[in-house]
Amino acid sequence: MTDRPRVLFVDDEPRILAGLRRMLRGHRDRWDMCFAEGGEEALAAMRESPCDVVVSDYRMPGMNGAQLLERVRDEYPQTARVILSGQTNEDHLVSVMALAHEFLTKPSTSEQLVASIERLIGGHERARIQSLPSPPGTLVDLIDALQRDEVSAQTVGNIIEGDPALTAKVLQLVNSSAYAVGRRVSNVGQAVALLGLHTIRSLVMMHDLIRTFDVAGELPVEWIEGLILHSVETSRLCRMLAAGKDWESTAATAGLLHEVGQLVIASTRPADFAKTLELWHKPAEPGAEATSLCAAEAVILDVCHIDAGADLLRFWGLPSSVVDAVVGHAAPVTPGAAVDPVTAVALAHLVVEAEIGAVCGPAGAPAFDEDRLGGAAGEAVSRWRRERSRQQR
Repeated sequence: MTDRPRVLFVDDEPRILAGLRRMLRGHRDRWDMCFAEGGEEALAAMRESPCDVVVSDYRMPGMNGAQLLERVRDEYPQTARVILSGQTNEDHLVSVMALAHEFLTKPSTSEQLVASIERLIGGHERARIQSLPSPPGTLVDLIDALQRDEVSAQTVGNIIEGDPALTAKVLQLVNSSAYAVGRRVSNVGQAVALLGLHTIRSLVMMHDLIRTFDVAGELPVEWIEGLILHSVETSRLCRMLAAGKDWESTAATAGLLHEVGQLVIASTRPADFAKTLELWHKPAEPGAEATSLCAAEAVILDVCHIDAGADLLRFWGLPSSVVDAVVGHAAPVTPGAAVDPVTAVALAHLVVEAEIGAVCGPAGAPAFDEDRLGGAAGEAVSRWRRERSRQQR
């Protein structure tokens, strides 16, 4: 890589490339830009000097944009991939969604193009992550539902909302494609409706939507099952805390995704993360306080799972309101009320850890007394406890 980020633009029409040169002239001091007429010329440029970001047209003679991005993904997995096109039909779009980190329609403004490139620059490790691990039963449940003749988007959405990894992937796809032009989507049901069951089914059949957790790998299946349970219950409580507010779906989604950084590290560094979990679970010395997962990560790793999760969600184009709530979920100060997604997720995470067991905080957290909250937040916690108690009978 060069000292400055290198961005490669690919199109078979010289006039389009000339237009991009003019449009982005003001960014020459920030990026090293190169321009290639077609896929073969682009790959030759990559062999000469790999790039941080490749921005390609879709319809090109010989090697089209999807074929180029597939080569880039396989040969340069650290490079972020963008399609800039206005000529893809639905079938083509499905394949592009599985290959590109971002889909921009023509014509795109310079502001849109620059914002996407800036977000993707520097994401060398994140660009390698195609999907996150899901519990073994998720794929079976999803395929079973999608094979039914009368399955509804709501049913499929409910399955997706039971799995943080799958939720993150679906929201990445809808926010990084032509389906969400000019907006950021945080609602899973809305994402499924925008993508459509045909697209979801096609992506599952292509094996690009979901990756089943390897129970024979470095990490125990009990870890991911506990993480999923915690995330789902946190999301449920977030929805109760935010009931009727315009940020309800954002809080629920952030609650589901707030521990996704553990999945990121488990995917990229499973052996190191297994050592981290072992250190975290190690009993504290007499008189010493129990450690948090972040403290254990500081000893074994060079990154905290909170930052790893936020970085990937940001790279995948999820709304900043969701990312901010993920970052704030382990705040040292106990929220006294749920007034926005950040405080709702932090409060719900604290309550669920005290009720079910720690997933990243110190072990042995005392029971949470909702009476000290009062008002709507206290009532929501009490209702969540009652519903959970009924479900366990």
